[in-house]
Amino acid sequence: MKAFSHFLNELNEGSTHAALTADLAELLRTVQTTGRAGALVLKVKVSPTTKTNSGQVDKVTITADRVLSLPKPEQPSDFFWLTEDGETSRNHPRQHSLELRDVASTNPPQTFKEA
Repeated sequence: MKAFSHFLNELNEGSTHAALTADLAELLRTVQTTGRAGALVLKVKVSPTTKTNSGQVDKVTITADRVLSLPKPEQPSDFFWLTEDGETSRNHPRQHSLELRDVASTNPPQTFKEA
């Protein structure tokens, strides 16, 4: 039996092997930068093409399907309250706001004497 690596080098005149090599390099770089997992899947489909007079298959078609799933960087999230109408709000819809204002001091602070 021929080694799978030899078969892969022959498949599509080596273009499948070259594409898988490039996909693996991209996957490794992305895992390194994101710190998250990814996957590279190779699916090999073998279909009979012709049969001999005795019913034996003497020719097949082989198709390689590559699926590269790169890890996605973690997406930041944000926090919102929902109003009764289903709208987003930065403020709690059932909590009153406290109007604050700056009070400037016109009198110097008072000191108290002990009795």
